[in-house]
Amino acid sequence: MHKEFLPYDTVRNNALKLAYKIHNDGFEPDVIYVSLRGGAYMANVISEYFKLTRKSSHPVLYAAVVARSYTDVRQHDRVMVDGWTYSPEHLRHGDKILLIDDIFDSGKTINHLVEILLEKGIPRKDIKVAVHDYKYFEFHESQLPIQPDYWCRKHVIKTPDDDLWIHYMSHELVGLSKEELEKYYFSVDPMLREVFSKIYDN
Repeated sequence: MHKEFLPYDTVRNNALKLAYKIHNDGFEPDVIYVSLRGGAYMANVISEYFKLTRKSSHPVLYAAVVARSYTDVRQHDRVMVDGWTYSPEHLRHGDKILLIDDIFDSGKTINHLVEILLEKGIPRKDIKVAVHDYKYFEFHESQLPIQPDYWCRKHVIKTPDDDLWIHYMSHELVGLSKEELEKYYFSVDPMLREVFSKIYDN
């Protein structure tokens, strides 16, 4: 598996360009939901863009949802929603929803969240899913019904060996080797050695 280190300013710039595309397509969200915690950095940028471009009388509502995938005792993959900062119960007919995450990988969480919004009476055409990285697993026998509407980068994965691990440098700290810490962190700011000493044995 290939591992990519993605700088935060690349995500920021790509998020701005994606917001511009969404705006030019004529989709003006009333509510932006960010899937925490991965989508937070990208969603912050996109919500700032729409805060400045919004032409209607009311501002864009920026809200968060916390959801996680897990495997139950019967070995079924399930999604648990821990909470919404703005409940879908408050959504009104005609609201346009933008759901943002950093990556579409298995897609199970995004599909579950969109299903909840659909159950509240929001039509699919009024729900857009935006991600920074869209993994499309070509070798899977079937695809989930909800796929991203907008993405910064699409990765077509033809075989399991083609899969990649994207390390978002805006927030991720898990799974770093000593060599990676040296190359991407300590060489830029030596003070981080002391910071990381509480996390890793270096």
